[in-house]
Amino acid sequence: MRRHGALTSRYGGPARSLHCPVQIGPPVVDRDSITPEEALLKARTYAGIWDTGATGSVVTEKVITECGLIPIGMTQVHHSQGKSLSYVYRVSFFLPSGLSLPLVHVTRGELTGCDVLIGMDVIGTGDFAVSSDHGKTVFSFRHPSAGPIDFTSPESTVSPGQKVGRNSPCPCGSGRKYKKCHGRRT
Repeated sequence: MRRHGALTSRYGGPARSLHCPVQIGPPVVDRDSITPEEALLKARTYAGIWDTGATGSVVTEKVITECGLIPIGMTQVHHSQGKSLSYVYRVSFFLPSGLSLPLVHVTRGELTGCDVLIGMDVIGTGDFAVSSDHGKTVFSFRHPSAGPIDFTSPESTVSPGQKVGRNSPCPCGSGRKYKKCHGRRT
């Protein structure tokens, strides 16, 4: 079970939303609770959407019911209709590529076209990038963060044809060797 990792979604054209399947399972709170492997076995798969405009992650009533989630408290949430109180639940997120986030707090909400909204509470724990090359969108998420992504920094990227030694510092500024960072073979 990998808590560290990355996922990439590629779209055949311009994407209007960023989505991927998300498995929701019981939270892994500490060593005495359920293990990540046990949580994954109990997890159910739902349609997820990534939203940088959402402060926190949200699940629908369907997820709450099917997963048997029990509220741990309440919080005030802001949404398109204003504000309201919502129950808070603890879950594990299992993302494609084996990436697991064992303890995520979510609230209940009304969602259209998905059952899980992945908000900035999750996005902010890693590196998130969206690119569009030749009209095709690619989005990537890496957890935990490997360092800042800064497209304005001259040393942030390797230009086509530029040679970087495998043992040289990575041009992205992470402080790691190129072979352990952007030069890693997948």
